[in-house]
Amino acid sequence: MAKSIRSKQKRKMRAIKRVRYGQKELKRLVEMVKKSEQNEKQAQEEMQAIAVKKFQIDVDENPNQNSDYISMETDQNERDKKTLLNKFGQYPDWMNGRRLKRQKTLVKKLKKKRSKV
Repeated sequence: MAKSIRSKQKRKMRAIKRVRYGQKELKRLVEMVKKSEQNEKQAQEEMQAIAVKKFQIDVDENPNQNSDYISMETDQNERDKKTLLNKFGQYPDWMNGRRLKRQKTLVKKLKKKRSKV
């Protein structure tokens, strides 16, 4: 099949567009790189300033305090590992109905096993 004049013309125009848009894209990419470098420098300066302020605050507030770890109170309910119930008798939110049913039967079996022994 021969190459038509129409397809040759389209290929020629696409090549011209590729060159023109390639130049525009190159300019845009160079600008983006410059802006990203500036943003990175600003971010580093801000981080250094914040770090210096935090360090000064820590030094001013606690000059003689030991760095002992203090246990943190959490709102997490303690769960029984076997029954998966919390102190209020609730199952976890992520458990679906099928899993709840299976867990309840497992707990019943455990109770029967304990009562026999």
